[in-house]
Amino acid sequence: MNSSRHNVLLRCGHLAPSPPLKRCRLGWRVKAQLAEEMEIRVCCNRSCRRQGSFQTLETLSGVAPPNVIVKSCGCLGRCGGGPNLVVLPDGLIFGHCGTAARAAELVVTLFAEAGHDPKTCLDALALRKRADIEFANRNFTQAELLLSQAIYLKPFGGMHIIFKCRSFVRLELGNYSGALQDAEEALALAPRYSEDED
Repeated sequence: MNSSRHNVLLRCGHLAPSPPLKRCRLGWRVKAQLAEEMEIRVCCNRSCRRQGSFQTLETLSGVAPPNVIVKSCGCLGRCGGGPNLVVLPDGLIFGHCGTAARAAELVVTLFAEAGHDPKTCLDALALRKRADIEFANRNFTQAELLLSQAIYLKPFGGMHIIFKCRSFVRLELGNYSGALQDAEEALALAPRYSEDED
């Protein structure tokens, strides 16, 4: 392995056993791939599951941009350093991703331009989860307020899901033009997004 590739993998956390994430300077080839769909697979086998892989899977699904598909997978072979995940098509494996903060940091580091804050993604995700509870309790006005706050934060990923959720809330409130605007915004952000991905 050449020295520059080795350094990039170290900076991205691929080779280090318990790496702090640092901004990974992606080359033009990788940035071109980001325009296409990429995939993150989270190990949900026994050892990683005990270390929090289901929380990681849920967090990644909520903060990933629309061109990044998040799925579960079987063992990636580094059971002591889990939860582990792999970024495809490059095959970069990351370990120690057992917290929501670590998962959000990984997504922002790998896929966002400089200046995005992982905390903003987590805050928006928390607001969306609270809105889901309010929606289930038929508190539609409160759910709309929470989702509007999440949109105002302008998180790096998950915006298409937030707009989709607010569209449903606005339908329940009888705000049909607002619901249509939100649905159009969700489709503009993620034209190939399917319902079964979240």
